[in-house]
Amino acid sequence: MRLIWYIVILFIAYGSLYPFNFDFSRPLPADLGAWLLNWQQRTIRSDVIANILLFIPYGFFGALTVQQKQRRYTLVSILLMLAIGIVFAFCLQFIQFYLPSRVSHAADALLNAIGILIGISLAAYSNSQRIQRMIPESLRLGISPAFLVLFLWIGWQFFPYIPVFETKQFGQSLDTIVKSTWSLSVWLQHVLFWLVFYHLVQRVLGKEYRLSFIALVSVFVIIIKLAMYRSQMGWSEITAVPLAMLLHHHLSRQWMVPLIAVSSVALLLWSSLFPLNFKHDINNFQWLPFDDFLKGSTWYNLSELIEETLLLASVGYFCAKWWRNYHWASSLLVVLSIGITVMQLFIVDKKPDITLFVMALVVGILLVRLKSISRVG
Repeated sequence: MRLIWYIVILFIAYGSLYPFNFDFSRPLPADLGAWLLNWQQRTIRSDVIANILLFIPYGFFGALTVQQKQRRYTLVSILLMLAIGIVFAFCLQFIQFYLPSRVSHAADALLNAIGILIGISLAAYSNSQRIQRMIPESLRLGISPAFLVLFLWIGWQFFPYIPVFETKQFGQSLDTIVKSTWSLSVWLQHVLFWLVFYHLVQRVLGKEYRLSFIALVSVFVIIIKLAMYRSQMGWSEITAVPLAMLLHHHLSRQWMVPLIAVSSVALLLWSSLFPLNFKHDINNFQWLPFDDFLKGSTWYNLSELIEETLLLASVGYFCAKWWRNYHWASSLLVVLSIGITVMQLFIVDKKPDITLFVMALVVGILLVRLKSISRVG
């Protein structure tokens, strides 16, 4: 678990200091003390959410790392980890002074601290026996590969969840659905991901549910999404849910896991390689990872990153359940990422880079490590 925590820290530093165009000739604020004491947050809403989300994994995996070490003074170790995280956040904000493309804010470090506390709370809820005993058995959640994929699914559906429970908001969301166009590829993607959701809910909670309960949960999710600011629901998703429910209800687990595994691999290949329009010369290769996810709208880029991570995690998890071997499934993820990147070198309008490989490697490590500490696969 310590390795995953270190990877998280590395990713946070990478995302905070990108694109590394340092200009050390830039002057610091005339009154540095005033900057440190200025807690007025001036960033936009998506940046606020991003600053909180960025440090949730730090707190989550940091708390699990402390727990695994089985220290005598666990609370002291958690507080020390929190203090180090806050100092780390302040250091990143200070270094951003020398990045012309960044706007440095002391208040961002406070938001980062909130993210750390949320991560610690999630770790305590999911992996603390004392807390788990206080929760009804049917609602207990343990940290596991299934929990990771389910968490990504929730992020894919609801990020960034800004509820607006007003009649006008529901009207706008319904109007978006009415005006949307149906897409076969988007429809198939939603069928697949809703199948992933139904399977994981039963896997994580450890109980088989009737079709009526699954339908009730689906309606609840749709209603909550209708209340989201900038809801993007369309006909493709609305029509995918009934088919996913029927498939989940009528197909046995023996067939469901291979179906989702094969479909996830097919979707990964389709989304990465289509259309197969080959060219004679070779595309330029980009060694800087996550370049496309760190430009433009933070809102859009994080949504795209969560979706691609969910797809990779679905491939790894369901192949692992099918083959009963997480190491083989993780190896498949890495091999697929390398094969896709090599093919993208020869396909028109593709931008091959190292990002997919890095994501596949990290997701594979996460699945293997979480399996090693989980009670539920």
